[in-house]
Amino acid sequence: MTTTVDLFRNTSDDTLYEAGQLIFEEGQPGNVMYAIIEGEVEISVKGQPIDLVGPGGIIGEMALVDDSPRSGTARAKTQAKLVPISQKRFTFLVQQTPYFSIQVMTIMAERLRRLMSAA
Repeated sequence: MTTTVDLFRNTSDDTLYEAGQLIFEEGQPGNVMYAIIEGEVEISVKGQPIDLVGPGGIIGEMALVDDSPRSGTARAKTQAKLVPISQKRFTFLVQQTPYFSIQVMTIMAERLRRLMSAA
């Protein structure tokens, strides 16, 4: 089974974020999601932390999937290496690696459940 980290292990378009650095903010337009290769990213909604995502995780997927503004804020908790995934790249990944779409849906469902239980 291919993991998210495996899909992007040899990519050259990663971006390094320092601890505390803002990746994206709630309400902003979202045209890219990110795969986390190294480090941890904290996701918050209305200022409340809801998730800590590490290597192999993805962030920003909701805005990419439904073309809506960002529903949360992402900030690097530690130094983090992320790979941006555009709509075009996302579509390619889903077509070439169907399990990737299952991983995305699983992550979305887990976050939604966590958010609902916190409300």
